[in-house]
Amino acid sequence: MNARVHKYIFLVIIFIASILRLYQLGQTPPSPDWDEAALGYNAYSILKTGRDEYGTWFPLSLRSFDDYKPPLYMYLAIPSVALFGLKVWAVRLPSVIMGVFAVAGTFLLVSEFFRNKKNYSFSIQHSAFSIPIVSSLLLAISPWHIQFSRIAFEANIGVTINIWAVLCFLKGIKNRFLLYVSAFLFGLGFYAYHSERIFIPLLVLMLFGFYRKELLIHKRNFIFAFVVGLITIAPLVPIFINQNTLMRLRGTSSLADQTGLLMRSVKKLEEDKVHGNPWGILFDNRRLVWVKTVTDGYLSHYSLRWLFLTGDNPRHHAPDMGLLYLWELPFFLYGFYVLFIYGGKPGKIVMGWFLIAPIAASPTTELPHAIRTLVFLPTFQIITAVGLILYISRISKYVSLLKYKKYFGPILTVFHVSLIAFNLIYYFHMYFVHMNREFSKAWQYGYAQAVEYAEGHKEKYKKIIVSTKLEQPHMFFLFYTRFDPIRYLASGGTKSGGFEEAQNAFDIYEFRPIQWEQEVRDGSILYIGTPQEIPSGNLSQIKYLDGKNAINIADR
Repeated sequence: MNARVHKYIFLVIIFIASILRLYQLGQTPPSPDWDEAALGYNAYSILKTGRDEYGTWFPLSLRSFDDYKPPLYMYLAIPSVALFGLKVWAVRLPSVIMGVFAVAGTFLLVSEFFRNKKNYSFSIQHSAFSIPIVSSLLLAISPWHIQFSRIAFEANIGVTINIWAVLCFLKGIKNRFLLYVSAFLFGLGFYAYHSERIFIPLLVLMLFGFYRKELLIHKRNFIFAFVVGLITIAPLVPIFINQNTLMRLRGTSSLADQTGLLMRSVKKLEEDKVHGNPWGILFDNRRLVWVKTVTDGYLSHYSLRWLFLTGDNPRHHAPDMGLLYLWELPFFLYGFYVLFIYGGKPGKIVMGWFLIAPIAASPTTELPHAIRTLVFLPTFQIITAVGLILYISRISKYVSLLKYKKYFGPILTVFHVSLIAFNLIYYFHMYFVHMNREFSKAWQYGYAQAVEYAEGHKEKYKKIIVSTKLEQPHMFFLFYTRFDPIRYLASGGTKSGGFEEAQNAFDIYEFRPIQWEQEVRDGSILYIGTPQEIPSGNLSQIKYLDGKNAINIADR
């Protein structure tokens, strides 16, 4: 493959990745979830005031809902919000850009992996550029990557940083400047997503293990790069030791003492002691329960059913789809075998990356979890690309030996292309046509319509009460009204947290639970709440896209 053709194919892949991530960006998914709204409004608030919703000056940990998110995505959203306004697609745009950069970085990274044929022992009948091209193409069309490249979720930023950090590291073996860039990027990853703070140190240790000889030859460069990384991370040290910012870890940990799992183990252990059961005393020991829980959590992320058929949370995948295409499965298994046995150092790096990816998620709840293990990418695509390219090489060789190769070759090609095309078309149909209708509830649909109604009629009322059972409604109303952050902070900003936002208010809006039978219903107050709280919306009923009732609006 000559350089010009190779360049054009790469540009086509980037174009495909861009279109798949930009098309209907503000409409699919149909609504921002509360985290997207929070990231957007806090970016807007920082832009206008230099402070977040709680009044913190340029925060290094975004307190939003007392969830304490790493702040990088919020800062990346500031330019697009400044240019295009506080709009859904503008808040999601940084994720699109980083997603496309991940596709480009995957091509360059895989090119670096397989540049030297002495590093691996399998052979193909095609150009060495085939694996980088197919790897980046698979990431460009990946359901898992598209899903999170089209929404404002911090984990997607971490994936891109990982790819470019490893690429700069590999090139930095011979170029000290790129080694320093790599160290900075690895440090920057700590500002992207919680899982990165466990995954990145493991990834760096793995890379050091593979390249320690090369790094220690130039100790001064290695030490300086290490210092660059530490300096990049240093501002986060107070965050790491702040008890408030550990709330996210405690809230998602499956090892927390208050979880039902460990409470049951304690109860079983007490029963074992009463009945004198030595084996029960041994295996119901809390420490062994912890080990089993973490091991089960780790292994759950290698479930083929989860990966290729079902997915997890509806916000993490298209309807009736897993995180990966079903047609990829045989090529993934073949590629896994080849890289594991014959992959040499590139194979070991990819396999190591693949094996450490779920570690950060293993002790958490709601497993397997597509966001916390997004760091898997792009290993699935690289492994699948190797299997696909080798399969094409082998099958082409066998077909060429057949008597009726003139007929058998085209038939086999049509068969494979048809299967792949069907899976691709099915996915895009489910994502762009069915997802909004089937998963609109999961995407917290209806807030934009509720805000539109409230803003259009608020001059008729002295107060508008919005139920907190609608899940963080204050943030959606701040977002959609584009309420001036200066006025919001002057009134005290966000006053509560911990998912119990019952003290917040701005303008004529008040956010609290609604007790319908006890409310003043004389037409002077507008109520916006769930159908369970407001039995009949005498003014408006907002429905999910599947026709089910979402929000009722009433004043009597």
